Amino acid sequence: MVDRTGILQNSPLAYMLASVRFAPWTLMAKKIDEIHDELRDILPLIHRIQMQRIGPDGQVTTQGDEATQTTMWVFMPSDRSYGIQCAPDQLLMFCKKYIRYIDFETILSRVFDVLLKYMRFVDVANMGVRYVDHIKVSSEEQLENYIDVGWLPADIKGMEKLGGVVLGSYKSGSTELRIRSISQPGMLSVPDDLIHVLALFQEPNKVLQLEILKSGEMLLDIDSIKNNTTPERMEKDEILRQLNLLHQEANTFFRHESVCTEHAFEVWKGDI
Repeated sequence: MVDRTGILQNSPLAYMLASVRFAPWTLMAKKIDEIHDELRDILPLIHRIQMQRIGPDGQVTTQGDEATQTTMWVFMPSDRSYGIQCAPDQLLMFCKKYIRYIDFETILSRVFDVLLKYMRFVDVANMGVRYVDHIKVSSEEQLENYIDVGWLPADIKGMEKLGGVVLGSYKSGSTELRIRSISQPGMLSVPDDLIHVLALFQEPNKVLQLEILKSGEMLLDIDSIKNNTTPERMEKDEILRQLNLLHQEANTFFRHESVCTEHAFEVWKGDI
């Protein structure tokens, strides 16, 4: 029986995110320069993003209406391998290269140290940790060799299976797990709701190019979430502790025998 624990040398992980939403802090715009200055040694790049909301009619709202606009800022290292998105009501960390969770957490800890220096306290509404795995198989293999058939479209006698999307939701204590298994050739190789995040990390004057899923490829999108009934005031250590618990729940799901196969872990660990 293969050992499913430990670091995966050939991990299929493509994107890793952590989000903390909190009661709005209206002074964010006035303090953002000072916040960034204290983080410039690890996050020298900064971009200001203006987002417009869509009205009930599906149209972009009037540009001059400040109430319908959201401003956010993105801090990044020079290699743009990860980033921190700050908004008046959210802190989001996004990583497009595999790193150990402890390294991920170390960066978040540093950012919260600086942010709370100016905010003084934070009332958390919800938080989440999300992993998107891009699983690819060789030409001699099938997706069934890597993932349990329950996460793939059912076989129908007399019909050729092309692909599809399988959804699932689970509860573990106070954690909700939302799962999407996407194995439809021709669909984008990144979840739709992450395209705008990827765009923020593009180098200036470079067009964002997105690949599509091919036969023998799929996305396993695991979102581990905790919602508070009312915003809860938390210290930095408690925020990090709860994010780590969400990470553990997502990791437990990914490594569960009912999700990915033993063969998959042999390949990802580099045993074969």
